[in-house]
Amino acid sequence: MIEVERIENISLIRLNRPKVNAIDDNMLDLLCESLVNAEQDKETNTILITGTGSFFSFGLDLPTFLEFKREDLKNSIYKLLDLCRSIYLSKKITVASINGHATGGGCMIALSCDFKHMTDSKAKIALNEINIGLSLFSSTIVMLRESIGINNSKKLLLTGDLINPQEALDIGLINNLYSRNELYEKSLDFSRTFKSKNKEIIKIMKQEILGVTKEGLTDSEESIDDFLDIFYSEPTQEILKTVQIRK
Repeated sequence: MIEVERIENISLIRLNRPKVNAIDDNMLDLLCESLVNAEQDKETNTILITGTGSFFSFGLDLPTFLEFKREDLKNSIYKLLDLCRSIYLSKKITVASINGHATGGGCMIALSCDFKHMTDSKAKIALNEINIGLSLFSSTIVMLRESIGINNSKKLLLTGDLINPQEALDIGLINNLYSRNELYEKSLDFSRTFKSKNKEIIKIMKQEILGVTKEGLTDSEESIDDFLDIFYSEPTQEILKTVQIRK
């Protein structure tokens, strides 16, 4: 499900759960563990996250989570939010190499990274929860607003549009576009540019940059319960039951 590797100054984390890298609870545990290990690795100062095939990640494996009791799902949501917050506040440089479609939770993980490189193929990226009857989390909205501004955030979240890589580049959701064949190597090359950078300086500068934003990254229990109320409502359940995951 998760492949990890150290390449020079880079801790590589690769999502590999064919065919769409949908994230179930077990995968959340593995992602969280991999990130902790990458953070603790004294030999690296950059974390590179990518996927496999034509998907970075579909997002949450909704059919699996439909079977969860409310408290179990709540625990999984907290894991996802903790993962994204940890990536966003990492003391290291974080890079997303978005090799394909990145929707829902997949987009959340990519959004959490400092730098986002994406394939210029037919891939789509979106926080499209509204289209399947779900709300989104305040911490995710804070990250999005910091990245693309209020007006672009409104458009992306309230329409639920799946946008193409060029549109994502135009609004600042991603930083660079590369062909599918060169994306991974370009992302590695970019990550290598930080090899000579002092880890302590990276940590301090990121803390200063994110100082104000950090205050808005804690999701209240009330907001999580609001999400769960919507998740378990009859209209949303009917929509979610139609979602299929390619495996």
